Amino acid sequence: MTIPTQSDQQHAQETLAFIRRTMESASTFTPVSGWGLVACGAIGLVAAWLAWAAQIAADLRVWIPAAAISVVFASVANAQKARRLEVPVWSGAFRRMVWVMTPPILAGALLTFAMLVNDAPHMLPGIWLTLYGAGVTAGAIFSVRAIRWMGVAFLALGALALFTPGLGLIALAMGFGGLHIIIGLDIVWRHGG
Repeated sequence: MTIPTQSDQQHAQETLAFIRRTMESASTFTPVSGWGLVACGAIGLVAAWLAWAAQIAADLRVWIPAAAISVVFASVANAQKARRLEVPVWSGAFRRMVWVMTPPILAGALLTFAMLVNDAPHMLPGIWLTLYGAGVTAGAIFSVRAIRWMGVAFLALGALALFTPGLGLIALAMGFGGLHIIIGLDIVWRHGG
């Protein structure tokens, strides 16, 4: 039996580090921050309250800033969790998740403009919820199971809002507020923050 030299030990550590990076880039994106989702949910509830106060369910003066602020909060929280877990934020799985989620989000922006031009703002809550749900559901194949169920729930709320426009604001509050908080707390509890 031979005793490994310092060079052998260093080579083994480098090999293990390579294997770890390779597995992380091929696996699911685990540093989704539950606290980031909770913050997004709180922002969503505030936005819903402001839209209710303005009596305009799809008030772009409320929802566009809320979406921008939510993206910032979620990005910072995901980066902090990734740093704490010592995994790269911009992993292969995360890049794929962003790539898959971007087209439905861009379609939502395009349809928002089309609905406003065609004087159909009552359709916006359903469009937003449905396309966000489609993006989240698609992107969730690279993430934890709770995110997948959140996407499916957004799709259901979107369908409700599309076929019952009078419930659009309630559906927005339940989705962008409640679902983010519930799934965020589940991730905090099950996946360490």
